Amino acid sequence: MNTLHQRIQCFFAASLFLLIGLTLLLVVSCGDQKAAAKPSVREKIENKIDDALDRRPGEPVLDAIEDAAKDAGKVKTAVQEAVKDAAK
Repeated sequence: MNTLHQRIQCFFAASLFLLIGLTLLLVVSCGDQKAAAKPSVREKIENKIDDALDRRPGEPVLDAIEDAAKDAGKVKTAVQEAVKDAAK
């Protein structure tokens, strides 16, 4: 076996180990995300209670986002009504 064949075998072996390592890393990281992505019923209830009692972390920011979403809905309906009136 000449040096070219040895280099090719070394390259394929290194590529195989790299591919196996990346696959294992991907499987492990995806497993953690699935567990964290879906909150349990208990966590949902705790979040609702904390929301009602204003005990969530960053509560002022979250409230501002909720208010902005409500205001955006009001603006949307107002624009729709104005377009209907202008079309008449």
